Amino acid sequence: MTGLKLTAIFFFTLLLDGLILPALFGFEESLFSFLVIIMPLICLGLTSRSVVFGMVFSIIYELAKGLDFGVLAVPFLFIAITVFLVQRFLDIKRAYFFALASAVFVYLLFFFYNRGELAAGYFSPVIVLTVITEALVLAAIFNVTFEKNSNRRNV
Repeated sequence: MTGLKLTAIFFFTLLLDGLILPALFGFEESLFSFLVIIMPLICLGLTSRSVVFGMVFSIIYELAKGLDFGVLAVPFLFIAITVFLVQRFLDIKRAYFFALASAVFVYLLFFFYNRGELAAGYFSPVIVLTVITEALVLAAIFNVTFEKNSNRRNV
């Protein structure tokens, strides 16, 4: 059931990022899809299942955007390693700076995706606040969708 929920969230954000947000706000390309690729690593923990889903989502995103094979999948693996190393020292999943940590990881993914080149436009305060807002929205969606101690089961 977790895989089905993750897939539904991914395709919804892909639709949002590719069609709806550009039409409403004029975004040429946001980092929302990048964020949803790494969010399972942070929300659900670094498991083999979350890495596999991230790889599959990366490949689907590459196919949807017409990118070369591995352009996003290889940076995703670097991010998975980085999340593993950071989670050894910090409990990101329960930390108050969850959205900030997600934004940092999405910018790190974007850095690897662009082969070390950072576009100055992606560091404007508006874009950074947008990424943090998107991270907060996704965190809320993941918390509601994957709530482990759900009171709804007891009703």
